[in-house]
Amino acid sequence: MSGRRLILLMSVSLDGFVARRDGVITWLAEGEDHGDQRHQLNLELLGQIGLIVVGGGVYPDFVAGWSRSDSPMGQLMNSLPKVVFSQSLESVDWANARLSRRPLEEEIPELKREGGKDMVVFGGARIAHSLIRHGLVDEYRLTVHPVALGEGLPLMHGLPEPRRFEMVSSTAYTDGCVMQVLRPAD
Repeated sequence: MSGRRLILLMSVSLDGFVARRDGVITWLAEGEDHGDQRHQLNLELLGQIGLIVVGGGVYPDFVAGWSRSDSPMGQLMNSLPKVVFSQSLESVDWANARLSRRPLEEEIPELKREGGKDMVVFGGARIAHSLIRHGLVDEYRLTVHPVALGEGLPLMHGLPEPRRFEMVSSTAYTDGCVMQVLRPAD
């Protein structure tokens, strides 16, 4: 494959949900120690990334959480270029961010063809669904948390047909989470 890849980095529950039905993700912080290993891997990933892709739904939370952070992760999040996909936001004011109103299925392939370092999407559910549905994700890095929600917003939603994946790696952490790295099999 030429050009850069799009990596989807998401946390999911044991039963495959990325959030409760109301979009709340507080379950991610309940009963875990946010292992140093996983944090270090996220820092390493950001060091290899050339662009952060963000959906308009999670953009306000990202700006609030990262724009004033001077932690190593915050410094990377703030310094990297970002494209925010939204039809409802009027503007974006996060460092190195630009707003796109273009359809994902048009702009993401163009961004891939530009070449350079890979792109990463941290979620939320709506942008992940769109990217997955259009077959735009080149690699999935899913942190499976040892909690079942019973219902909620599924990671894989509205697929026109089953999708197969190849397992690249699987790493278990002391906090009970498992990082699975997968790529589409086709």
